Amino acid sequence: MASDSSSLISDDSDSSSVASEKPDAETLKQYCLGAMRGEFIPPKLHYSNVEASMVHGLRYHEAFAESESVKELCTTSSEKIFTRARNARLIMSNKIPPITDDEEKPYCIWHPDVATVDTYRELAQRYPDMRYHVGRACAVGGYIDLYRELDLLPDISIAEEAFHNTNSVGAKKIYDYIMCQPTRYAVLNDYERSVNLESPRTAAGLNGDTAVVSSLNRKVDISRGWDIDRFHYFNITEDCSIGETSSDASESSQVYSPPLAMQHVPLLYNPLPYSLPTTNKDALILHAAYEGNVDRYARLRRPKMIAAEAEAATRGIYHNTSFARWWQDQLESGDRRVCGGIPNAIKARFIMVNDISRITPPINENPIWGRYMPFMIWWPLIPHEFTLRELALRRPDMQLQIAITCIIADYRLLWEELKPDPHWLLWCQASGFIDAGSRANRNFYVEDLERRAAEQNINLRSYPGSGWNEEEDCIRRDKEPTTTMVPSAIQATRDVLVDIHAGTIYGERAQANAAPWDLYIAVPDHIREMARTKDGVSLWDPYGYGYSGPAYGSD
Repeated sequence: MASDSSSLISDDSDSSSVASEKPDAETLKQYCLGAMRGEFIPPKLHYSNVEASMVHGLRYHEAFAESESVKELCTTSSEKIFTRARNARLIMSNKIPPITDDEEKPYCIWHPDVATVDTYRELAQRYPDMRYHVGRACAVGGYIDLYRELDLLPDISIAEEAFHNTNSVGAKKIYDYIMCQPTRYAVLNDYERSVNLESPRTAAGLNGDTAVVSSLNRKVDISRGWDIDRFHYFNITEDCSIGETSSDASESSQVYSPPLAMQHVPLLYNPLPYSLPTTNKDALILHAAYEGNVDRYARLRRPKMIAAEAEAATRGIYHNTSFARWWQDQLESGDRRVCGGIPNAIKARFIMVNDISRITPPINENPIWGRYMPFMIWWPLIPHEFTLRELALRRPDMQLQIAITCIIADYRLLWEELKPDPHWLLWCQASGFIDAGSRANRNFYVEDLERRAAEQNINLRSYPGSGWNEEEDCIRRDKEPTTTMVPSAIQATRDVLVDIHAGTIYGERAQANAAPWDLYIAVPDHIREMARTKDGVSLWDPYGYGYSGPAYGSD
């Protein structure tokens, strides 16, 4: 890399016409690679992926951080992110920079390198409000003596970092010291890159809320990670974990959620321990949301929803009243994680248990509650006929789903009161597309629909829509299909839990279905091992030669 400051500026920056144009993908990639390698400052720093690449280059290349061009950039730019990255690099290179603004103080000062103990000691003396950052670095470097000198509150993220650093005797001593304290605190916040020195909240055991060093080593190929800042919740290095190549061949969002280790699979079906082991808890979050387990989900969830979490929570709400009631409180408190189909799922669950106290006519809608109404209100529970009668009075716009429920529950009296308009979906439900009551009951609804359709010149057998949609999905019999395919592992990625091609019955963008995970939990260990070695295995065809009997048997 040239030391000449002018050589550290991309040639494109000299042309105002080029700089004003939006670069193509290949040009942006070259900007990113040049910045990541510490070769030059790209001209398009306002692009998030270019900015992340610049931060990466500063954190990894001392000469780049020390260059005159970078010094000028940090002096003139209003974006303090570059100054923080430069200061982090200097600290990790055992050089303590002058810091005049709190926004110039980096959060992570221990990756990709650890400074000497003397550097960290001097840093804590010069900038006392960075003592907890130094304490975290002590957990990475195993600096037990310096940690004791700092006289810190027992911070849970420092404990988790130390617990993870299994090869360091000093780190183990730091962990033991923190965990033997009667009260522990959450001073450092890896989600927000913040430090609460005034009123830190108390914390219990380890909860997987720390971006430990090993997780920072997993990278996403910049050519596949243009929007990687959307996917992840931790960004303590502020470079979105981009790299020239990915850590593995998986999708960019999967890099952050490696498969759940075999020894940690029991966490899915056993009570959670006081302190979670060192593992990525994303799969645990999705499974708790999917099952509607309030205690597990409230403990495990992160400030930012992960991929497929909204769909999983929607399914959990549909199946559990307590989970729906808890989410209702989140909705009323203004929790920004209430998104997607969650509000409608809450309404649907309450309707199914016969509470419509919060449902008002459209003209009196509560803006917090939302204007849209759920479609599927008859599964997994069927509301009472009295509930549906009142619902029909309050929400005439729900006639279709109320009528479908009448067919399924055989509420003939209410059906005759409502006289619902003939509709293709009603005819499908009543004519035997799914198993809905006795044939005699179906004949009553079919005959009534066909008679009134004929009077109105409506062809019930002609599908009027342009494609399959949620309403048709809701009348299928097998609403949550099971599987005989045991996956190779439990991994928290959107495509594993959500099949975007399978339709949806819950009003979300797609339907969460944890059938592969449920089967993986149920089968014996030797079948899990077989699935791991064979990249998945069919329960009834374990060797792929056609039907050969079950995979069960002796280990």
